[in-house]
Amino acid sequence: MSIPNRQEVEMKRLLPAAVLVLLVLAACSTTINSLWVNRETGTERWNIQNPILASDIRVLDVKEEVKDGVLFVNVLLKNGWHMPIGGKLKLQFYDRNGVQIDDAWGWHQINLEAAQEQWFKFVAPRQSDQISKIKIMLRGINRYSSSG
Repeated sequence: MSIPNRQEVEMKRLLPAAVLVLLVLAACSTTINSLWVNRETGTERWNIQNPILASDIRVLDVKEEVKDGVLFVNVLLKNGWHMPIGGKLKLQFYDRNGVQIDDAWGWHQINLEAAQEQWFKFVAPRQSDQISKIKIMLRGINRYSSSG
């Protein structure tokens, strides 16, 4: 039986902390917070899976605009963190039967400076009168360096 050296002891001590950090980062990057907007009733409902993300990136306002039957959705986000932050934003649209309408845009990378507010504009994949609900989704957080 040999006596572990200092480096082995340090590695064994740091390993649980490193695993915990990786698990937290993985959980943050895979959870999605959603805001459902029912256009017919004018109501909004949150589905929060990640409370930390909900305080870091906030949806302050959602505005709809219709031009020639085309629905534009503007989403105002705010970085509630004291440092730059990034994440991903996606909108899904649903018809009156609750069926998701295909969109070709996918997730959009967002990067916000500390306390920054920014509008993000989306175009619905169908005419305004064919869309009953909108699901605004925020995913993950990855703090980034504003110098890069």
